[in-house]
Amino acid sequence: MIFQEPLQWPNQQPRTKNQKRANFANHSITKGSNELTSELKLLGAKNVIITSDLRQKKDNMGPWANQRIEDSGIAVYFELNGEPKTMACDKWDRIEHNIWALCLSIKAIRGLERWGGSEFLDGLFTGFKALPAPGQETKMQVRYFSEVTNLEHLQLKYKQLAKELHPDAQDGDSEKFQEMMKQHKQLKENLDRQQ
Repeated sequence: MIFQEPLQWPNQQPRTKNQKRANFANHSITKGSNELTSELKLLGAKNVIITSDLRQKKDNMGPWANQRIEDSGIAVYFELNGEPKTMACDKWDRIEHNIWALCLSIKAIRGLERWGGSEFLDGLFTGFKALPAPGQETKMQVRYFSEVTNLEHLQLKYKQLAKELHPDAQDGDSEKFQEMMKQHKQLKENLDRQQ
């Protein structure tokens, strides 16, 4: 298990606007992270990276205790059957509860596998762009469609951004335009699958 900061939220997953207080039993961040990693290994995951805004100890010894952070979101990246996958949670107002929510989700997915629903596993996870190696500087990527929740809204936002970012526009930028196009394609595919 590798901890990495800052939080690397998946572009295609919208953020929770109104976080709630969870009714989970009290679990420490370390205990929850260890349990999450254990469940992922039982699922067959490899190269697990847990990202959050928690400051990390040197030599990848995990996060410092008793930190106050603004963003309680957690995203875990891993390989499953040779494919890059990610899961993220920010529904709860405490980071340890978001870790525990992911742990319970993995337990449920393992249950699907045991109970004969393994054909659904491929569609449960979203692919991710490879993260930089620990210690390398990360460049925060703009999330062009973070508030989009349906295909109609996606198309409206896409048209607006295409006009603004196209290289032929007054303040256009080829790199930003290409990144926006890539994010549009990924989100469209995800929304199409949900219908």
